[in-house]
Amino acid sequence: MAVDAIQIANLLAIARTGSFTRAAAEKGMSQPALSNSIALLERRLGVPVLTRSRRGSELTPYGEILVRRAEGLQALLSDAETEVRRRADGVAGPLRIGATPSVIPTLLANTLIDLVEGGEPVDIEIIDGLDQTLVPMLRSGAIDVIVGPVGEMFMSSEDVVERVLMDDPFAVTVGPLSPFAQRTALTLAELVDAPWILPRPGSTYRSHVEALFMTAGVAWPRNCILANSLQLLETVVGSSDRVTIVSPVQTKPADGALTVIPLADAGSRTIGYKVRASGRLSALGERFVRLLTETATGRSAA
Repeated sequence: MAVDAIQIANLLAIARTGSFTRAAAEKGMSQPALSNSIALLERRLGVPVLTRSRRGSELTPYGEILVRRAEGLQALLSDAETEVRRRADGVAGPLRIGATPSVIPTLLANTLIDLVEGGEPVDIEIIDGLDQTLVPMLRSGAIDVIVGPVGEMFMSSEDVVERVLMDDPFAVTVGPLSPFAQRTALTLAELVDAPWILPRPGSTYRSHVEALFMTAGVAWPRNCILANSLQLLETVVGSSDRVTIVSPVQTKPADGALTVIPLADAGSRTIGYKVRASGRLSALGERFVRLLTETATGRSAA
């Protein structure tokens, strides 16, 4: 039997306010009634969901599971209401897309161009960020789909489904001022003393780059700028002798100032999308995923 929705709402209020007293005032009920509601919930589940301390009321691990799931449900219900209102106004959406920096300039941008080609009014929001930020947002229902690296073991979760779209090999990018600008192939060992610009910690892309250096037995660069902005990366590399590691999905064909050079034995990563295991995408979301797949297939074949 499903847990009582009112009891879950009461638990959310306690988690949000941090105390029974404040939650009872917010809900417009007596504190004994609120305490009884939580006691009934714990009796039904057979586990404690809250602990009381001098600092207030804190969630147990079981309570954290309930709150996370309940917050996701609230977000889905809110989205349902918004989608109905948008549909009544002739607008498709809302669709909230999370994207890691490397996929935004090409894969995501090209897909969005195709998605809005017919001129239909849409309600779409792009949330850019690193994997560690986007995945919790997906799980909570704050975003509907993530476009970025997939197949990362340390980022896996049973309530998130991944779909692989394309293989994305690593390469080196240099500008016209680099002494390597005329090279047709490079190894990391040849770049040991080169000035670099590389991603900051906190993303799977950074983890891949670190693994490349470790596998090659090359120390992390001493002369290095750390940044996650692709626009900054392209400007710095194109206007200096600094080098960086890129992959085809983040390289625009019109980047005339930049030269992409194959990196020997660098391997690759996989790019795709993530959705919640429970629930379904809206019609606009399904269309986005279909066009995303077509765009990735076209880039892989190019």
